[in-house]
Amino acid sequence: MVRVLTLPLPLPLLGALLLLVLPRAAVAAPAVLEADGPYRDSTRWMVELREGSPLPADLVALPLRFPTEPSMSRFRVSRTLPTGPAVLRAWRPFLAVPPPDTGDTGGPGEVEPTPDLRPLQTWLDADFGIGASEAARFPGGDGAGRIVADIEYGWEMGHEDLAAAVDAFAWGWNSDEYRFHGTSVLAQLRGTQNGFGVDGAIGAATVMVISPFEDEATYDVAAAILAAKGLLEAGDVLLIEQQAYVGGDYCPVEIDPGVYSAIERVTRAGIVVIEPGGNGAQDLDDPIWEGWFDRTTQDSGAVMVGGGASPLAYWDTRSWMSSGSSYGARVDVQGWYDSIVTATNGDYDGAYADLWYPDEDTTRAYTASFNGTSGAAPMVAAVALVAQSVRIARTGSPWEPADLREVLVGTGLPQPIEQAERIGPLPNLRTLLRTYGRP
Repeated sequence: MVRVLTLPLPLPLLGALLLLVLPRAAVAAPAVLEADGPYRDSTRWMVELREGSPLPADLVALPLRFPTEPSMSRFRVSRTLPTGPAVLRAWRPFLAVPPPDTGDTGGPGEVEPTPDLRPLQTWLDADFGIGASEAARFPGGDGAGRIVADIEYGWEMGHEDLAAAVDAFAWGWNSDEYRFHGTSVLAQLRGTQNGFGVDGAIGAATVMVISPFEDEATYDVAAAILAAKGLLEAGDVLLIEQQAYVGGDYCPVEIDPGVYSAIERVTRAGIVVIEPGGNGAQDLDDPIWEGWFDRTTQDSGAVMVGGGASPLAYWDTRSWMSSGSSYGARVDVQGWYDSIVTATNGDYDGAYADLWYPDEDTTRAYTASFNGTSGAAPMVAAVALVAQSVRIARTGSPWEPADLREVLVGTGLPQPIEQAERIGPLPNLRTLLRTYGRP
């Protein structure tokens, strides 16, 4: 049942921390994954039990974390720290991590009518962006019949350029928070092609919004991912717009073992999962992670997205930017990390509406500075959705997620090879579809 409330959610301190991360191989004693700092839920523990271990008497009362997913029955919820040989690991659950503040300021713009801002959307072009215009040349290129689901906190439902997303809310509790963020992401994907404002990269796909809140009191990204699985099918795309906070900075949300396992389950169902790498400039190859992001040890199946410099940045195009996104061998591809033109709203006194904000109307606001892996990931999600749609139109079946991930990497615009901080290539539909989209 869809539960939708429109009252703003008074969120507590937001974020989550895990400091110690162990490989998924069995360990001799229960691992307690915890760290100091404010970003954790101090009222609950998440527990993962060892496969095949009998359930000890003192754990019988623990409720299932995912009661509708039998294969996830090893995950439990506890109010106290459990012990015993059946416990593989226990950790404090994640709380909502707020989108980073861009630091940009803006103000009221001119009066109506809204101008055509599409010439500024250079992230859509083929030479420096994702090559979205190429899709029109191929059957299925508009994404009709496919679904892209976005795990998002909220968005400006009345925005003039989001007519395709008016009825998009599909699951969870609508916190109505960080609406600027959801507005920008959804407009990148499905901004209405109406001759003014901005265009989305996908012309006719269905947009679906999933909340990371199960209910007013429970933030659970893993539950949202599994809920999305029940609403999507092979060939669809799930975009995760959350990140975690570890060791004092942002990192991929699959650091949570429950989230990792949920992503694994979704990708096995043939659904492509797009996951931001996080904006913490963290080296995912560093030994401190103890192999959690080592794909030779384990692989959730998600397409992990880093952020590279746009042609408008003071960096080489597609290069890793200092203090930018996470990087390392686990990062598959990149999107623009800066200067993304898209829709926004009037959150934070219009601080994000630096491109167009007539009469401080939040439903007609636009930005030229959406950024971070939050803005990079929708670009990759759009490419993945179009690639699947064209593939289905041509062959009758979609790419397997792992195969499409390889295609995105192999046909992308490369990162400067001299950089040690790997964020992968920028996916490009012109090359991808000309290589794989023809009969």
